[in-house]
Amino acid sequence: MMVSPTIRKILLAPFILIILFSSFVGISKYMKPVPTTGYYQTPTLNGVIESDSLEEFISSVKNGNGSQIAGIFVPGVIALPVGQQPSNNAGFVTRNQGEVTQFSTAQQYGTVGILAHNDLAGAEFYNIKLDEYAIVVYGDGHLEYYVIREIQKYQALSPTSAHSEFVNLANTQEQLSAGSLFSRIYGPGDRLVFQTCIEARGDASWGRMFIIAEPATSQVQSVIQQTSFLFQFASFGLAAR
Repeated sequence: MMVSPTIRKILLAPFILIILFSSFVGISKYMKPVPTTGYYQTPTLNGVIESDSLEEFISSVKNGNGSQIAGIFVPGVIALPVGQQPSNNAGFVTRNQGEVTQFSTAQQYGTVGILAHNDLAGAEFYNIKLDEYAIVVYGDGHLEYYVIREIQKYQALSPTSAHSEFVNLANTQEQLSAGSLFSRIYGPGDRLVFQTCIEARGDASWGRMFIIAEPATSQVQSVIQQTSFLFQFASFGLAAR
């Protein structure tokens, strides 16, 4: 039986839509950006905060918004206010000295992503060590705390591109797309990730470093009992978490 061209088009339309949708889903996993955090311009001098204690730091960053991350604190290492990315600009990283940026795309996966350029606050990320504590401060003063568990480093084959291919420096035979690297670092959720660039061979954006922390609730009681510095955290409700 002969089928008219018009009927053939109608019958084919759903299949074309399915193919296009499948292609979009397949491509989208490669479109997740890994922001560039090298330096290319002179920093501004806004947002500098110096804090001698967690209590002082909390007071300095509180803004009353309990759903927004306002600061990040690693005892003896960093005490930095956290700013937000503009809408529809997941590659934005602040040039303000003494300030970091929350990665909005990571937030969609339940991960707290903290971005900074390696000539600014990101330089301090290199002082963060395994098994140290990181404290996330919200705008209403409540806290979430993590323990540093892993540091991963990658070479960016297109250093200034957020969609570069990457080589795992711990296994140079492994090469990943930006989407695959994003899924590995940020996709699991329920973690805190510090990201900055690695400078090498005269290129400020030669690679990317990711410092990965996990929620530390199960360790808190023993640490508070053993560490006099962290004992003060109990007054902020940490001991009960």
